[in-house]
Amino acid sequence: MSSTKERIFKAALETFSRRGFYKATMDEIAEAAGVAKGTLYYHFKSKDDILDFLIDEGIKRLKQQAIEEISKVSDAIEKLKKIIFVQTNFLYKNHDFIIVLLSQIWGHGDVPQKFREKLSTYLEIIEKIVKEGKDQKLLADCNEKLVAAAFFGMTTSILALKVIREENTLDTQEITDTVFNFALNGLKFYH
Repeated sequence: MSSTKERIFKAALETFSRRGFYKATMDEIAEAAGVAKGTLYYHFKSKDDILDFLIDEGIKRLKQQAIEEISKVSDAIEKLKKIIFVQTNFLYKNHDFIIVLLSQIWGHGDVPQKFREKLSTYLEIIEKIVKEGKDQKLLADCNEKLVAAAFFGMTTSILALKVIREENTLDTQEITDTVFNFALNGLKFYH
């Protein structure tokens, strides 16, 4: 990606997370990116195009990191732990993406629908790991889609604390361990 598009990516994420998609203007994004308005329009026709780019690029980066990390291990349980860590780390470092993600995931219209479709390609990675875990007899029989959504939702919801409560003391490894242990073991004590 060009340095100009990277600056626009970061500026648009920050602007959308701070002002909201509907209140943000192309002028604000151009100013935050340090580019002329004409340069912004050269790359993007509208705010919808920018949002589509943000979502596409954000999910692409998340998927790329996840695939890279899970390819290092063969055990499905370790893959789940790695993907939770990657997602936690990615969203923690890109907290503006959490805000955009949460604001768009439940919306109506073309942009949220496109986002859900792109997000589903990431969830499919988790689904495959869960199926692999079932095949390896490491995980109980379950609905892979529901489990993938639960893993994604738990991690994203915990990271929303960073935004909602301005929690800056959250540790990505602690989040990973908590989500992983809760998902695999629940809260019940076993004797």
